[in-house]
Amino acid sequence: MHARFRAPSRRLLSTWILLLAGAQLADVITTGVDMAYGGVEANSFVAGLLALGGLGLVFGTKLLLVAAMAIACILLKRYAEAHPTLQSRAAHAFGWRAIQISVVGVLLVAVQNPALLAAMG
Repeated sequence: MHARFRAPSRRLLSTWILLLAGAQLADVITTGVDMAYGGVEANSFVAGLLALGGLGLVFGTKLLLVAAMAIACILLKRYAEAHPTLQSRAAHAFGWRAIQISVVGVLLVAVQNPALLAAMG
């Protein structure tokens, strides 16, 4: 017996995309606070962005990535609904889970930033 794949509703997908954007914002804010108190960015890519354009460039880059993930997930959802093959459903499920995992991962980083600051002080 195969479980029937049900794509998440637009509302649920939108909620997770907004959660991802919020998690990215929390990460940028906590990074800024850490740096204001003498912390150093450990991620070399983000450190390079900070050197080039500060927190604004980091936030803009993160928002572009969120938008790219949102567009990809929306396109995969539409394709999976129009062409309900196993491959299209698997691709959509992968994108959907990637957003959920990203939210959890970025929130963990955002929570770790103040914890590192507390350990320094």
